[in-house]
Amino acid sequence: MNLNEEKSDIDNGIEDGNEAAKGRRKILLGKALLLILTLAVMFFIFQMSAMNAENSSELSTSVGYTVGTLFVEGFDELPHEEQEEFALSIEHPLRKFAHFSEFAALGFLLLFDATVFFGIKGWKRFLCAFLCGMIYAATDELHQLVVSGRSGEIRDVAIDTGGVLAGCIVAYLIIAVACDLRDRRLED
Repeated sequence: MNLNEEKSDIDNGIEDGNEAAKGRRKILLGKALLLILTLAVMFFIFQMSAMNAENSSELSTSVGYTVGTLFVEGFDELPHEEQEEFALSIEHPLRKFAHFSEFAALGFLLLFDATVFFGIKGWKRFLCAFLCGMIYAATDELHQLVVSGRSGEIRDVAIDTGGVLAGCIVAYLIIAVACDLRDRRLED
């Protein structure tokens, strides 16, 4: 082997090392992003639960007005009293949908967290994510017991847990499909 061939082999080794380092950096960046998203959803849930009853109700009512504007034909032409009646009439279902949705997002992320950070596979990853989400739902309702005008409700724990379950199912299905596609590619 001459000097140029040795230098070429060394350069190729460095390039391979750089590619591996780039791959590791991408994985670390993905893990960091997943962790940040999970913590952001948990923080958002905490902040929503920390609102006193009056502020929480105002937020729900304003969302009711927005829903009316977007989905009810002629809503803007209705008298203010009818707009308010509509917004108030959907406040309760909106709150429950919000509970379900925010916990679905948490369940989705927790299933990926269980896989990425702890290497848990199969039904155990599902169970781990589900139980963590359910515990967070229960502590969220306990938190509301100490917030002015708010209450902790068993029904809300059930709604939140249903959201966690839905999020876990969606994430589990995505992982199953991705693994199936990967396995098919490896067979070809």
